[in-house]
Amino acid sequence: MKKKWLAILGLSLGASGALASGGGNAPAEGVNYIAISPPLIVNYGGPGKVRYIKAELSLRAENAADATEVMHHLPLIRDRLVSILSAQTEEVISTAEGKEYLRVYALAEINKALLKVEGHDHHAEDHDADADHGKDHAKDKGKKHADADDKHAGKSAAGEPEHGEVVLPSAADVIPVKGPASDLFFNNFVVQK
Repeated sequence: MKKKWLAILGLSLGASGALASGGGNAPAEGVNYIAISPPLIVNYGGPGKVRYIKAELSLRAENAADATEVMHHLPLIRDRLVSILSAQTEEVISTAEGKEYLRVYALAEINKALLKVEGHDHHAEDHDADADHGKDHAKDKGKKHADADDKHAGKSAAGEPEHGEVVLPSAADVIPVKGPASDLFFNNFVVQK
């Protein structure tokens, strides 16, 4: 009995030693969730009062190869996310629809960056015109739009915002980019206004 417990203890210590030495860092085959750690803390909203977003995020990869690619490029991913989050306005991050737009837009931008750095520019170039449309929305969010594509977002039949309303971008405005990251999750999203 004592030998059995020692054997179990030895196996568990051996397993933890392998994890500590890096042997357990290889992604498992199948779906992997990769935490972006430490959490991102960025200022947003331009000059004036200091406001920040604290975001705990995770990316999903559908297989070990994609997870390895995502993990290898985490510094690039963090950089893209900091740029995207810091460009946000109060109007976007204060609504559920705005946060969903932000999540979908950030995922598309991450995949574009990963495809470009891995030399898959032809796929990223196919989406450049569409992504520029998404970037325009990111730059213009909170402003009035006269695009016919935005009629569903509270515009009159003439294509103008009704009653001077601010038209925010929606997740439907983002063209998805298929890449190593299959989804982005906001595990925790705190806004200090």
